[in-house]
Amino acid sequence: MARTLDKLISDQKPEIVKNARKKADDMVLGIHLAQLRERMQITQEDMANMLGVKQPTIAGMERKGKDVKLSTLKRYVEGTGGKLTVDVELPDGSHYGFNL
Repeated sequence: MARTLDKLISDQKPEIVKNARKKADDMVLGIHLAQLRERMQITQEDMANMLGVKQPTIAGMERKGKDVKLSTLKRYVEGTGGKLTVDVELPDGSHYGFNL
């Protein structure tokens, strides 16, 4: 009988699951940054020129697992012509959003 993903996860130690989820979350940001840049049809070289950095810096920001500062993320988004908005979901389910 096939095991479901939920069953596989429930069989693991909580610490292992927590670490795996953290790594997955870290990977997602880099993927989204690259997708945003590509959607705007901007190369890494072009993005680097807009931000006043070198192309390897952009590649590093887009690397899976890279922890990017909020200020760096803001500059990156503005480099595509966009504006960064933060949406915080509060414990009561309401949202508080603001522009950076």
